[in-house]
Amino acid sequence: MRRGRVVSRAIIWSVADLSVKCPKCGYERRPTDSAPQWQCPSCHVAYVKAAQAQDVSAKPVVQAQRVQPTTRRAAVEPVDVDSDELEWLLSRGQKIVIYSILLNFVLRGLDQGHVATDWVIYGLYFCTAAYSLLGVLKICSGLQKSQGTKILFMVLSYFPLINLIALVYLNVQATRRLRQAGWTVGLLGARQ
Repeated sequence: MRRGRVVSRAIIWSVADLSVKCPKCGYERRPTDSAPQWQCPSCHVAYVKAAQAQDVSAKPVVQAQRVQPTTRRAAVEPVDVDSDELEWLLSRGQKIVIYSILLNFVLRGLDQGHVATDWVIYGLYFCTAAYSLLGVLKICSGLQKSQGTKILFMVLSYFPLINLIALVYLNVQATRRLRQAGWTVGLLGARQ
Protein backbone atom coordinates (compact mmCIF):
# COMPACT_ATOMS: atom_id res chain seq x y z
CA MET A 1 0.00 0.00 0.00
CA ARG A 2 1.40 3.38 -1.04
CA ARG A 3 1.22 6.14 1.52
CA GLY A 4 1.87 9.77 0.64
CA ARG A 5 2.48 12.68 2.97
CA VAL A 6 0.83 16.06 3.17
CA VAL A 7 2.94 18.71 4.89
CA SER A 8 1.29 21.26 7.14
CA ARG A 9 3.00 23.96 9.17
CA ALA A 10 3.46 22.05 12.39
CA ILE A 11 2.38 18.46 11.75
CA ILE A 12 2.86 15.98 8.94
CA TRP A 13 -0.32 13.96 8.35
CA SER A 14 -0.53 10.65 6.55
CA VAL A 15 -2.78 10.59 3.45
CA ALA A 16 -4.29 7.29 4.60
CA ASP A 17 -5.78 9.20 7.55
CA LEU A 18 -7.59 11.74 5.33
CA SER A 19 -10.57 11.45 3.04
CA VAL A 20 -10.44 13.86 0.09
CA LYS A 21 -13.52 14.44 -2.07
CA CYS A 22 -13.03 15.70 -5.65
CA PRO A 23 -14.89 18.96 -6.29
CA LYS A 24 -15.46 18.04 -9.96
CA CYS A 25 -16.69 14.44 -9.99
CA GLY A 26 -17.33 13.83 -6.28
CA TYR A 27 -15.00 10.78 -6.08
CA GLU A 28 -13.80 10.14 -2.52
CA ARG A 29 -10.12 9.27 -2.39
CA ARG A 30 -9.12 5.91 -0.87
CA PRO A 31 -5.83 5.00 0.79
CA THR A 32 -5.16 2.43 -1.97
CA ASP A 33 -5.36 4.97 -4.83
CA SER A 34 -2.09 5.34 -6.69
CA ALA A 35 -2.66 8.76 -8.31
CA PRO A 36 -0.63 11.69 -6.94
CA GLN A 37 -2.13 13.19 -3.80
CA TRP A 38 -2.92 16.46 -5.60
CA GLN A 39 -4.87 14.69 -8.38
CA CYS A 40 -8.25 12.91 -8.46
CA PRO A 41 -7.76 9.19 -9.30
CA SER A 42 -11.12 9.11 -11.12
CA CYS A 43 -11.18 12.17 -13.42
CA HIS A 44 -7.41 13.04 -13.22
CA VAL A 45 -8.03 16.71 -12.50
CA ALA A 46 -5.98 18.68 -9.99
CA TYR A 47 -8.10 19.27 -6.89
CA VAL A 48 -7.10 22.94 -6.62
CA LYS A 49 -7.89 23.71 -10.28
CA ALA A 50 -11.26 22.01 -10.10
CA ALA A 51 -12.10 23.91 -6.93
CA GLN A 52 -11.08 27.23 -8.49
CA ALA A 53 -13.09 26.49 -11.64
CA GLN A 54 -16.24 25.90 -9.58
CA ASP A 55 -15.60 28.98 -7.40
CA VAL A 56 -15.29 26.72 -4.39
CA SER A 57 -12.46 27.26 -1.95
CA ALA A 58 -8.99 26.81 -3.42
CA LYS A 59 -8.41 23.74 -1.26
CA PRO A 60 -10.14 20.37 -1.68
CA VAL A 61 -12.76 19.34 0.88
CA VAL A 62 -10.91 17.38 3.53
CA GLN A 63 -12.63 15.38 6.23
CA ALA A 64 -10.45 13.97 8.99
CA GLN A 65 -11.27 10.39 9.95
CA ARG A 66 -8.58 9.36 12.40
CA VAL A 67 -6.01 12.06 12.75
CA GLN A 68 -2.76 11.24 14.46
CA PRO A 69 0.27 13.47 14.13
CA THR A 70 3.29 11.45 13.03
CA THR A 71 6.06 14.04 13.18
CA ARG A 72 6.45 17.54 14.55
CA ARG A 73 8.83 20.08 13.09
CA ALA A 74 11.43 21.45 15.43
CA ALA A 75 11.40 25.20 15.83
CA VAL A 76 14.56 26.77 14.45
CA GLU A 77 15.97 29.35 16.77
CA PRO A 78 18.37 32.01 15.54
CA VAL A 79 21.96 31.38 16.54
CA ASP A 80 23.71 34.15 18.41
CA VAL A 81 27.16 34.62 16.95
CA ASP A 82 29.82 36.44 18.89
CA SER A 83 31.03 39.55 17.03
CA ASP A 84 34.59 38.85 18.20
CA GLU A 85 34.47 35.45 16.51
CA LEU A 86 33.17 37.01 13.28
CA GLU A 87 35.94 39.63 13.37
CA TRP A 88 38.54 36.92 13.96
CA LEU A 89 37.20 34.95 10.98
CA LEU A 90 37.36 38.10 8.86
CA SER A 91 40.94 38.88 9.86
CA ARG A 92 42.19 35.32 9.25
CA GLY A 93 40.31 35.04 6.00
CA GLN A 94 41.63 38.41 4.86
CA LYS A 95 45.24 37.36 5.44
CA ILE A 96 44.69 34.17 3.44
CA VAL A 97 43.02 36.13 0.62
CA ILE A 98 45.85 38.68 0.52
CA TYR A 99 48.45 35.91 0.32
CA SER A 100 46.38 34.24 -2.41
CA ILE A 101 46.30 37.47 -4.41
CA LEU A 102 50.07 37.82 -4.09
CA LEU A 103 50.55 34.18 -5.11
CA ASN A 104 48.35 34.78 -8.17
CA PHE A 105 50.57 37.68 -9.25
CA VAL A 106 53.70 35.56 -8.78
CA LEU A 107 52.14 32.73 -10.79
CA ARG A 108 51.10 35.16 -13.52
CA GLY A 109 54.72 36.35 -13.73
CA LEU A 110 55.99 32.76 -13.89
CA ASP A 111 53.45 32.01 -16.60
CA GLN A 112 54.46 35.05 -18.68
CA GLY A 113 58.16 34.32 -18.23
CA HIS A 114 57.73 30.69 -19.34
CA VAL A 115 59.80 29.59 -16.35
CA ALA A 116 57.92 26.32 -15.94
CA THR A 117 55.77 24.06 -18.08
CA ASP A 118 52.07 24.76 -18.46
CA TRP A 119 51.12 21.75 -16.33
CA VAL A 120 53.23 22.97 -13.44
CA ILE A 121 51.76 26.47 -13.67
CA TYR A 122 48.21 25.11 -13.85
CA GLY A 123 48.91 22.86 -10.86
CA LEU A 124 50.17 25.87 -8.88
CA TYR A 125 47.10 27.89 -9.94
CA PHE A 126 44.92 25.05 -8.68
CA CYS A 127 46.75 24.90 -5.34
CA THR A 128 46.49 28.67 -4.94
CA ALA A 129 42.77 28.51 -5.70
CA ALA A 130 42.32 25.72 -3.13
CA TYR A 131 44.20 27.82 -0.57
CA SER A 132 42.07 30.87 -1.38
CA LEU A 133 38.93 28.79 -0.79
CA LEU A 134 39.78 28.69 2.89
CA GLY A 135 40.05 32.48 2.97
CA VAL A 136 36.84 32.88 0.95
CA LEU A 137 34.94 30.66 3.37
CA LYS A 138 36.29 32.50 6.40
CA ILE A 139 35.50 35.93 4.99
CA CYS A 140 32.03 34.91 3.80
CA SER A 141 31.32 33.36 7.19
CA GLY A 142 32.59 36.48 8.96
CA LEU A 143 30.40 38.66 6.73
CA GLN A 144 27.50 36.25 7.35
CA LYS A 145 26.93 35.63 3.64
CA SER A 146 24.43 33.04 2.44
CA GLN A 147 25.39 29.54 1.26
CA GLY A 148 24.70 30.54 -2.34
CA THR A 149 27.10 33.48 -2.10
CA LYS A 150 29.77 31.29 -0.54
CA ILE A 151 29.42 28.76 -3.35
CA LEU A 152 29.57 31.53 -5.98
CA PHE A 153 32.84 32.90 -4.62
CA MET A 154 34.25 29.39 -4.27
CA VAL A 155 33.50 28.68 -7.95
CA LEU A 156 34.98 32.02 -9.00
CA SER A 157 38.21 31.06 -7.21
CA TYR A 158 38.99 28.56 -9.96
CA PHE A 159 39.00 31.01 -12.89
CA PRO A 160 42.27 32.87 -13.43
CA LEU A 161 41.93 36.66 -13.40
CA ILE A 162 38.26 36.47 -12.37
CA ASN A 163 39.42 35.03 -9.06
CA LEU A 164 41.53 38.14 -8.44
CA ILE A 165 38.50 40.39 -8.90
CA ALA A 166 36.42 38.24 -6.55
CA LEU A 167 39.18 38.09 -3.94
CA VAL A 168 39.75 41.86 -4.05
CA TYR A 169 36.00 42.44 -3.67
CA LEU A 170 35.83 40.21 -0.59
CA ASN A 171 38.99 41.83 0.80
CA VAL A 172 37.47 45.32 0.47
CA GLN A 173 34.30 44.24 2.27
CA ALA A 174 36.32 42.60 5.04
CA THR A 175 38.50 45.70 5.42
CA ARG A 176 35.44 47.94 5.80
CA ARG A 177 33.89 45.68 8.43
CA LEU A 178 37.14 45.32 10.39
CA ARG A 179 37.79 49.07 10.40
CA GLN A 180 34.26 49.70 11.65
CA ALA A 181 34.99 47.27 14.50
CA GLY A 182 38.16 49.19 15.44
CA TRP A 183 40.80 46.94 13.86
CA THR A 184 43.90 48.33 12.16
CA VAL A 185 44.12 47.04 8.60
CA GLY A 186 47.50 47.23 6.86
CA LEU A 187 48.88 46.03 3.55
CA LEU A 188 49.16 42.40 4.65
CA GLY A 189 45.99 42.14 6.68
CA ALA A 190 44.36 43.16 9.91
CA ARG A 191 45.66 43.35 13.43
CA GLN A 192 43.83 44.43 16.51
